[in-house]
Amino acid sequence: MNELTRRPTLIASLGAALAAVIVVGATAVGSPAGAVLAVVGTASLVAGLVWGITDATDAGAGLLFVAVVLSGLQGMPPEVTVVGAIAALVALDLGRSAVELGEQLGRETDTRRLEGVHVVSSLSVGLVAATLGYGVYVFGGGGQPAGGVVLLLLAVVFLVAALK
Repeated sequence: MNELTRRPTLIASLGAALAAVIVVGATAVGSPAGAVLAVVGTASLVAGLVWGITDATDAGAGLLFVAVVLSGLQGMPPEVTVVGAIAALVALDLGRSAVELGEQLGRETDTRRLEGVHVVSSLSVGLVAATLGYGVYVFGGGGQPAGGVVLLLLAVVFLVAALK
């Protein structure tokens, strides 16, 4: 009888790592400090995905989001702030999914379809959230600073966290 390799699944891991790289690129537009923090967050997230450590994955995604907030407060354009925040949340969602699926089903199990649906669902929810967030900024912002968008995104994150 073969024992399962309880390591994170590959497709969701790659999606989470790609989302983290998007955050690094977005924060580089806003501030060097935010970009450095995003690189540290990406390293933590990837380490968690390599070793299957949920806490490292969560901490990395949290650092990614903090990097986006920091960059947004330091003048990153609102459009880039929204993209960065959504990418950080997608990295968290896919990272957790990769670790949990790996623990439950093992890496040998064919989870391509399940992971594909999850990636598309996460991106779809992110696209809707980004569209709504940016719409609120454009039509309801009345010339408010980008910090307002950052606070709006922070409120959305806390709402999503409360619903889980």
